[in-house]
Amino acid sequence: MKKLQGSLLISFLAASCFCIFGQDMAYFLSEHAVPLAPVYYLTGLTVAGIFLYVVSGILLLVLTKRHKTFHNHRELYAIVLFTVAPAASLWAFFVTAMWWG
Repeated sequence: MKKLQGSLLISFLAASCFCIFGQDMAYFLSEHAVPLAPVYYLTGLTVAGIFLYVVSGILLLVLTKRHKTFHNHRELYAIVLFTVAPAASLWAFFVTAMWWG
């Protein structure tokens, strides 16, 4: 159970960082990694962030079904996930769409 909770936390935090700070990360990667246009990095980070939010939702569902002791905190996890994920995903999608023109 600890591994699944850790995976849930890591995937949620990584998705949040990718979606919220994707623009800054794209500029950094463009300057310090392979010199591509930042829009390609931003697109990849946005897709990765949304995918990690989906993974977080699946992990939350698995934890809820498998472990009875997790039921004490399931509402808190669900509220945080279903509040932050749509807002951050829409923001990342909006920023990416604006970059693409």
